[in-house]
Amino acid sequence: MQTFRFKSIFVLFILLFCLVSAKTNEHSDIIFYGGNIITLENDEYTKPEAIYVKNGKIIDIGSEIEILKLKNDFTQMIDLKGKSLLPGFIDVHSHPDLTAFFNSFIDLSGFSNRTQTEVWNKLENSISKTKPGNWVLAKGFDPMLVKGLEAPKLEYLDRIAPNNPVFIISQNLHSAWVNSKALKELGINSKTPNPSPNSYYEKDSNGNLTGFISEIEAMKPANEKVKEVLNIKKDVLEVMAEYPKNGITTISSLGLFGDVSKSLILFEHISSESKGIKFWVLEKLGILPNKSRAVRNFVYLTDETKDLLPSSVTNGDDSFRILGVKLWYDGSPYTGSMYVKEPYLESDLMQKGLHIPHHYSGKSTYTIEELTDKIKKYNEAGWQIAIHAQGDRAIEDVLNSFKAVNLSTAHLNGKRHRIEHGLLFPTELMELTQTLGLTVSFHINHLYYYGNALSNDILGLERTQNILPVHSAQNQGITTSLHADLPMYPSRPLSLVQTSVTRKNKEGQSIGQQEAISIKEGLKSVTIYAAWQLNMEKKIGTIKKGKYADLVILSENPLDVNIEKLREIQIEKTFINGEEVYSRK
Repeated sequence: MQTFRFKSIFVLFILLFCLVSAKTNEHSDIIFYGGNIITLENDEYTKPEAIYVKNGKIIDIGSEIEILKLKNDFTQMIDLKGKSLLPGFIDVHSHPDLTAFFNSFIDLSGFSNRTQTEVWNKLENSISKTKPGNWVLAKGFDPMLVKGLEAPKLEYLDRIAPNNPVFIISQNLHSAWVNSKALKELGINSKTPNPSPNSYYEKDSNGNLTGFISEIEAMKPANEKVKEVLNIKKDVLEVMAEYPKNGITTISSLGLFGDVSKSLILFEHISSESKGIKFWVLEKLGILPNKSRAVRNFVYLTDETKDLLPSSVTNGDDSFRILGVKLWYDGSPYTGSMYVKEPYLESDLMQKGLHIPHHYSGKSTYTIEELTDKIKKYNEAGWQIAIHAQGDRAIEDVLNSFKAVNLSTAHLNGKRHRIEHGLLFPTELMELTQTLGLTVSFHINHLYYYGNALSNDILGLERTQNILPVHSAQNQGITTSLHADLPMYPSRPLSLVQTSVTRKNKEGQSIGQQEAISIKEGLKSVTIYAAWQLNMEKKIGTIKKGKYADLVILSENPLDVNIEKLREIQIEKTFINGEEVYSRK
């Protein structure tokens, strides 16, 4: 009897699942007309007046008269009213899991606080409202944007929070500060081994911990402890909903952290077209959130989580797929872990604000031999590789490793392997990059937010004038994209485009004007070029017949507006698969 009852309930679940699936597969058709339609196709010699969308795809593009002939009684008519329609933006290097992790942290960033006094007042205020024993979590410590801000000393954090563990992470996410109570809860003491030369628990001359933690590996105990007190599922949903507000319809998650197996299930459920019964049951049980249309998400796992790679590179679907592996060869200029040929500058910001040793040039995460072996292994298995490399010495080593693999029996064979960030990319190595078939994603808003600090305190004028050589890369025929590295900087594609075109920092000063690109090339760098890096250029990235209707409506035409006002253009509406996922009004 019980067996029969179980089978009946199971059959009922299957029937309900099928009914829900059938219902959610319904699509209406839409006609967009009455505005500027910017397809970003290379052969855009005529300007279309309207497009017809059905079942989530672009069916036809042409004159308004021709497209209106396709209208029926159920067609949704969207009058652009002079506004501009573009392909949805692609955030090709993002960290939605980390962003969710920090979502509820106290904001100490230079985006929200102008002075050192504001920063520490906000922290102390928050501590006074926190129950004894509870964690105090803060993000965004940034001595580059908050002038005169010095790193918090252990004694200060102990004094203001004697009864609470404190964890403060920097804006660049590569360093953190904790108090003594946090160190005790994390089980970190003076005998705790450092994970690597770049990743360590700083000690003073007497061998005592200072509370400063360098790089992600050393932060793992803190991350594991902190996530226990956070509502990550809720925060992930909030973060994923933010992307369309900036016109973003596709993201790429460059390395997942924490409990990656659970994160993969959550992100697949949120983005995938799959309506498998496993996800449906978990949703009905409240383990997974209710499913609704979300940004496409293409994931790169880390070397540490390689066991979670699927058995085939052809996994997933066009809305969720694991593409490959993210490696880190160096770190950040703001922790001194970026690997450079010439030492960093000596300055108050470097030594007092950022804790960088004197006469330091950074270090690599691996030996060249180790990196070459990893590249060869993943390349032979067919996975795409994305390597974090910021410094000129790091980039040269990475290229030499790829070259060594290419000369071996494991040719790169058009895998579109990626170099990420490329702050000090040597222009003399562009030809080799192109020959190897590599592609680059530039962390362009280093220039906008930290251009002054890089020039005056970190790298010096000469090196800073040559950072982020986007034009040189494109001129060499290398496919390039732009990214914000959320949560380091806000994920606003139009801001990235403006910086790549004007090459101006926040203060309005020009940096490396010879590397400026056109507005159209900038727009392509956050659409079709980014799609190419994800092997999705035939399906997204431009407005073209047969492609998915991933679209964004802008308040103004980005090709006509004053370039200094580009980042001020409003996102009016965002569509994924022809479904409206955001509206400003």
